[in-house]
Amino acid sequence: MIKSRAAKVLSPMQKACRGFLCFAAAIAATMSFVISSDGYVGMSALPASSTSLLWTALAVCFFLFFRYLLITKQMKSGVFPVLFGLLFGVLNTLGGMLFAFDSWAMLGSAKTLLITLIRCIGQALPMIAFLTWVVHSLADGMLKKPTALDQWVPKRFAGLSRFYQHHPILSISLLLILCWSPYLIAFYPGTVCWDLSEMIAQFFGQRPTDTWHPVFLTWVFGSLVWLGRLVGSDNLGALLFTLLQTIALAYALSSALNYLKTAGMNRVVRLFGLLFFAFVPFWGGYAQFISKDTLYTASLLLFVLEVLSLIGQRSAKPSLKTLIRLFCFSLLTCLIRSNGIYVILPTALLLILFCCKGRARLSVTASLGLTIVIAMLFSNVLLPALDVKDETASGLYSVCFQQSARVLRDHGDEVTPAEYAEIDYVLDAANLPTLYEPWISDPVKYTFKQYGQGADLEKEALARYQSTWLSMLPKYPLSYLESFFAGNISYYTFMPKIEGETYNDQAGNRMVFETYLMSGDDRFLATTQIPALEDIRSLLALFARGWRHIPILGIFFSCAAYTWLLVGAALAALKQRRYRILVGFLPALLSLAVCMLGPVNDYFRYFLPIVSMTLPLLALASGDALSASSPDQQ
Repeated sequence: MIKSRAAKVLSPMQKACRGFLCFAAAIAATMSFVISSDGYVGMSALPASSTSLLWTALAVCFFLFFRYLLITKQMKSGVFPVLFGLLFGVLNTLGGMLFAFDSWAMLGSAKTLLITLIRCIGQALPMIAFLTWVVHSLADGMLKKPTALDQWVPKRFAGLSRFYQHHPILSISLLLILCWSPYLIAFYPGTVCWDLSEMIAQFFGQRPTDTWHPVFLTWVFGSLVWLGRLVGSDNLGALLFTLLQTIALAYALSSALNYLKTAGMNRVVRLFGLLFFAFVPFWGGYAQFISKDTLYTASLLLFVLEVLSLIGQRSAKPSLKTLIRLFCFSLLTCLIRSNGIYVILPTALLLILFCCKGRARLSVTASLGLTIVIAMLFSNVLLPALDVKDETASGLYSVCFQQSARVLRDHGDEVTPAEYAEIDYVLDAANLPTLYEPWISDPVKYTFKQYGQGADLEKEALARYQSTWLSMLPKYPLSYLESFFAGNISYYTFMPKIEGETYNDQAGNRMVFETYLMSGDDRFLATTQIPALEDIRSLLALFARGWRHIPILGIFFSCAAYTWLLVGAALAALKQRRYRILVGFLPALLSLAVCMLGPVNDYFRYFLPIVSMTLPLLALASGDALSASSPDQQ
């Protein structure tokens, strides 16, 4: 626990000076976010003009927040909030320029560079203030301080209260499913992602099975559809999968809420968490959306909760139940998504090295070691033995392919014939300039000419391409940087909502309420929704997507909000010198890296695991409350 010093009494002159500083900082910060509409090419609505009342409202909000921190609470920023705030200022300013004008070439002008540096500082000010507030609030145990709600004892519904006390996870799971039921009923049997349609085609032999999609999940979904077809209904098979992922997600989120109680969070925080999981539309939307991401989010969240539990007990030997759960959830995470092992393996290593001692270290090593061994055997022994083609090699080159495409678009007349030929050996170089979209790599990636020819040929071609890619890096460093950041800036900066037509409407997507099915063969998946509920489906989709346009509520749909909230939580752990618990943040950090190296910018289904971890990680970083615990928390 970090004890806050009592705020000193400020003289009227001190208050006036600090108030003026807050006013000046608010004006400067607000002006730094204004973007000119001249030459704007961003895939969004035009930005608000400098005379818009929106900026006045934002300046008032900044002023009140700065005043609260500097005068009311008298919080002082540490070194790390300032450094990370400045980092945000640089990233958000450069990201806004790149989104708006699709180039950083204007930074070659000394005047523009100076103005940009000033804007970076201006945009850093609100983030420095925000991180300072998060660090102090968590370190002081704000989320654990008893409230009036903690003293309240429910007198009505005594039976339900007793049921909750005896079965907290089950009762919350049932409540979440009840709150999600409008989506589950209206979109019955669930909207199907294109990837899952392809996986069914692989399962039933219309397409060769490969590792482009997770084979384990192909078997699971295919088996359920096969069961449904025994009674002549693809809808039944799809429904079984929807119920499976809904139950898994409800169980995982309920376990997260139960962790909040175990960690000592007050009832207000836990009630907020319940309302967040129950009513923010993307949870119900992903419960009914048949894809890889809902089950992956559930399994990874459950793994993270086990990690947080182990961090808390450290030297105590985990129970057999804990070790089994740790093994199962980590293995499922590796099998459900091919990149899951890149999250599990580093987390396992650091957990064993820094968060376990004695017999606990041996047992955790055995549990997670078995996970890694089985996952590796599955991918490198079982699948090759079943003649499943390894098609993952090219997927790792999404970022590089985009960089080559951008160079051909912006500097095609400067590329040498030899460089062009090497790019054309693996990609459709002639069409890359027109196929290139900064926010999604699929149009470029899908021109990979060696796809489907086997891992050996793919790796040989990619090795040649890698040599060319590296040789072009010193010639076009700015284009490479522009391409990389354009593909992921919205995961950590506050960019406008992507509007307009993009490849398969994926970039900037939050929820999918449309089914993507393949046609031309009776063996392809064929699901149908209830026609009478069409209007209800339209209203639910409009309601869910409309949240993003509502002030304050729209922040729940911003990836960057969760990213920087977790940065603040990690800094709070540093302030308390609780260095070991930073291992608990590693799955979120690695998941962010996966998003940044992935094929789509601002794609919420990729980011969903980080959203699910946010509340437990805030609880992990919370210090003890300064006042006594309430009876409910004892």
